[in-house]
Amino acid sequence: MHRSPSAPSTPTPSPGITDVSFDDLFLLNRPTPNRPPPSRRFTVTPFDIIGFKRRLVQHRPCRGPISRTLSYLRSKMDLALSTSSLYPSREDVRQWEKSFDSLLNNKFGCALFRQFLKKEFSDENMDFWLECEEFKKMKDGKKSTTQKAIEIYSEFVAEHAPKEVNLDSDTRAATRAAVEAGCKPDTFALAQNRVEQLMSKDSYRRFLRDRLFLDLLESYDTGDNGPSTSSARN
Repeated sequence: MHRSPSAPSTPTPSPGITDVSFDDLFLLNRPTPNRPPPSRRFTVTPFDIIGFKRRLVQHRPCRGPISRTLSYLRSKMDLALSTSSLYPSREDVRQWEKSFDSLLNNKFGCALFRQFLKKEFSDENMDFWLECEEFKKMKDGKKSTTQKAIEIYSEFVAEHAPKEVNLDSDTRAATRAAVEAGCKPDTFALAQNRVEQLMSKDSYRRFLRDRLFLDLLESYDTGDNGPSTSSARN
């Protein structure tokens, strides 16, 4: 009996650790219309990094193969962080306590704060703020700029939007008028400022008392001062 040749089977990719880019850390699990959800095989958060480095500190007295392995992992971790300029210095973290702007202008701090907001179910505020920052970099008059403005408005500003931020009616109306009048870098400036003020007066104060932030401070107090060459300033 003649059998037709079967179609070649599609090779199954071998499992492994996925490389972690800055986008995976900075835009932590943030769903967007054109971006698929991140892989669930390997997810890294600022809290994971803090906990990992603290566990390495606890094992430092060890000797032998385990100690050497931990030292190797720590060196790789520090190198990756310092190269990407993600891990903050002690001075960076102390500055976050004094200034909300310092926190927002620090890539690692911004990601850590968003993780805190996610616990409070208010991460849409940080997502909107980040989208506004990216929008400021776009060029006037481009079709892509207009399309992006409509997407931001539809996702965050419009009434009953999927991730509606808390804005007063006047700010919402002014933002809609700005979008309709033609998109410029400051189209969302008023709305972004309102959301930033809201986070500064409310969520930011609770963040400074949350374990997510306090654990980072304690990681320095236990002798883990982060990479010697790291600086997360923009």
